[in-house]
Amino acid sequence: MNESFDTLLLEEFNIAFDFDEAKLRRFLLRAGLDLDPVKEQAMYEFGCGKLKDNEFLVNNAGAMFFALNPQRFVKQNYITCVRYKGNSMASVIDRKDLEGDLFSLVDESEEFVKRHTKLAYRFDGFKRIDIEEYPYSAIREAIINAVCHRDYFLQNNVFINVFDDKVEVISPGGIPNDLNLKQVYGASNPRNYLIVELFKKAKYIEKLGSGLKRMDELMLIHGLKKPVYNVNNSFFKVTFLGPKEKIMELVKPSNETDLHKEGLNERQVKILNYLQAKHEVSSAQYQELTGATERTAQRDIKLLLKKGFVTKNRTGKNTHYRIN
Repeated sequence: MNESFDTLLLEEFNIAFDFDEAKLRRFLLRAGLDLDPVKEQAMYEFGCGKLKDNEFLVNNAGAMFFALNPQRFVKQNYITCVRYKGNSMASVIDRKDLEGDLFSLVDESEEFVKRHTKLAYRFDGFKRIDIEEYPYSAIREAIINAVCHRDYFLQNNVFINVFDDKVEVISPGGIPNDLNLKQVYGASNPRNYLIVELFKKAKYIEKLGSGLKRMDELMLIHGLKKPVYNVNNSFFKVTFLGPKEKIMELVKPSNETDLHKEGLNERQVKILNYLQAKHEVSSAQYQELTGATERTAQRDIKLLLKKGFVTKNRTGKNTHYRIN
């Protein structure tokens, strides 16, 4: 059986100069392990290196997690994140080529997706209910799967594409050992066992083999369709289909905010609930709907603007306020 990419030793890696002890401490903290080990001993215990001819050599997994510059040793170990305008690749709004250790790649990729997808609000009495466009735990699971199970012998990198109507996570290489999607659904068949073990130790992975099933469940709970999986010998693509304009109909709120604690009064909450159906309100309408004086209405609206609940929209001499 051929040796997996993550366990191949790196003759050129000098643990005295290329190793990042801060990354090791961060990993140990996440894993709940001893914070003051000898780095060679830690690498050996994690399976990230071994002695060869009286010299300690780090392997590819060790470099991808703990090198000062992981891409110096594994050039294809990066993620390209792209936000496209609309639903095609014709126009790019934002692009980031993310480099760093594997933990940072996962975290920064998830942040890119969050930054370029929607967060809606629904008001219910004195509660503001936040509604995320996607269940980000599902997308994070797909990103972790991509960096764990991709084929590192291929020189391509992972891609994350964000469109108006979907998010794609594409990793190089198909399913290993000539298996199909049905055979690996709910089962563990890692191509890079050592990488998977380190993600598991750092609590990025809850249970081996649960990734695809967990993504399906998270999307369904959120009120969306299951992800679409496209697999061949060259890539594994996961497509998360979004709600489009039906984001307010999603069944899974992500967070609730007590508007009392935000300093809002009954008049302000009444207007926020009104705006959900009517979309905009003028200062004069605010006074009419709440019984407030002009001065009180202006003070109420000023706080709503400051808190970010509403935005100001001017049309000629008229000023209206809308939910942000």
